[in-house]
Amino acid sequence: MNKYNIFVDLSADMTIDFAKENDICFIPMEYSLGADFRTANYLESDKDLITFYNSQRNGDLTKTTQITPFFYEEFFKEYLDKGIDILYLPLSSGLSKTYESALLAKNNLLEEYPNAKIEIVDSLAATGGIGILTEKAVEFRNNGLTIEEASLKLCELTKKIRHWFLVSDLNYLKRGGRVSATTAFIGTALKITPILEINKKGKLDTIAKKRGVKMAANQLVEYYKQYHDENENSIYICHSDNEEIALYVKEKLLEYNPNLDIKITYLSPIIGAHTGPGMVSICTLGK
Repeated sequence: MNKYNIFVDLSADMTIDFAKENDICFIPMEYSLGADFRTANYLESDKDLITFYNSQRNGDLTKTTQITPFFYEEFFKEYLDKGIDILYLPLSSGLSKTYESALLAKNNLLEEYPNAKIEIVDSLAATGGIGILTEKAVEFRNNGLTIEEASLKLCELTKKIRHWFLVSDLNYLKRGGRVSATTAFIGTALKITPILEINKKGKLDTIAKKRGVKMAANQLVEYYKQYHDENENSIYICHSDNEEIALYVKEKLLEYNPNLDIKITYLSPIIGAHTGPGMVSICTLGK
């Protein structure tokens, strides 16, 4: 059985300890903060991320760039030259073209490396959802599954990943075309907090609106109670510098089930560039 490494891009969120212990390979992604272009780093400290979100609060615009097929080819060659096969969980195809770019790169690479194995699994996920899929990928690899077997199992699991998240700043949804300028203005004035999910096609849907962040946070917990898989206890709470509400959500989840394995992580700049500061999400496996 050939050795294979597990790859994610910087849209994924997971704990640094887990990533280090399991040799998770991160593919760089670029973003802009004001006039500066930067490369996201999964080892960024909470202090660096707080600075990023404070810059957003101060008016700095943020954007992200796509990973090109050429970049994938050059990045993967370093591993293929060593005989290491590739299992990659990219950002959802419903949110980005990275999956499509990775497939193009795969086809080109297999012409040069015909004996290599490259599995690209459309995560239909982002942030902590990819983190949960990565945990499963590590489990499959540790249990001796081949790269093909792991890929098939992960494809099935992508249908079960659930993301629910609240957004505090409607202006970022407005810039991304998710809400109109009028909705953003009225919602901000009335302190409306929208709740969104990544649907089963890997795209964003607005599913509820609550008056105030605490009510929205309570609704996130209610969605978890209604739709979670009772056989799974791993949860990611990811937030863009909103630790108070993240801890509140954790407290409510533990009241419901004290045995849950809850990880709280800062949202990477790649997703945070589009949600703005104050976002809080629950990512888990659903029924």
